Amino acid sequence: MAIILSTSDVHSPENLHLYLEALKNSSTEPDLILFAGDMVDRNKVFMFKPVIEATVKKYPKAMIISVFGNEEYRGYEKLYVQLYREVVWLHDNYIALNNNELCIIGTRGALDKPTTWQARNIPGIEKYYSQLPLRIEQMANELRKTGCRKIILLSHYGVTYRNLLGEREESYPYLACSKFEKIIKREIFDAVIHGHVHMGAIEVLNIRNVPVYNVSLPARKKLVEIKI
Repeated sequence: MAIILSTSDVHSPENLHLYLEALKNSSTEPDLILFAGDMVDRNKVFMFKPVIEATVKKYPKAMIISVFGNEEYRGYEKLYVQLYREVVWLHDNYIALNNNELCIIGTRGALDKPTTWQARNIPGIEKYYSQLPLRIEQMANELRKTGCRKIILLSHYGVTYRNLLGEREESYPYLACSKFEKIIKREIFDAVIHGHVHMGAIEVLNIRNVPVYNVSLPARKKLVEIKI
């Protein structure tokens, strides 16, 4: 069994105090710490440092794995990787752990509708969002063929409308990609973790037999414990 602690949307320095308090109150000894993106505010790259330092101090033996969110701007991924080598960064790829006992696929995720800024400033973003769910499904299927026993999908953006309760309904297409729900129903993942949904009232729900967690710190006010 793997014990995981997960969170997202620290938007450091905005919610740094909340993260430090959640870290202080955690009594779990995790094997893995999964960050689901937006760990800094508006690409303030160096504000990830206090998050990492506090995390490593509390849990020096735990592996830290992170995806990028929309606040870790596109084009800066290499800089984050260079500066924060304590972190395993996933960007539409995966890591296999313990001889394929556990595989984690990591992605920013997709939206049903790009924001106005994204549509204007990121060439090809609609096509990327449209094609990403199939790419992730193919990756998961390949992992199954190679013998991976448990697969986690770690996404920044939401993956279903079913756990967006608490958010304005008109904002749903800008919070999640509903195409992922169809893939989750095929039960190729053993768990799905996402952030981005700051007002989400639901921590975890099942799609078929797959638990889907919203770990957004503003919503949860704690680190979410997940056992695989």
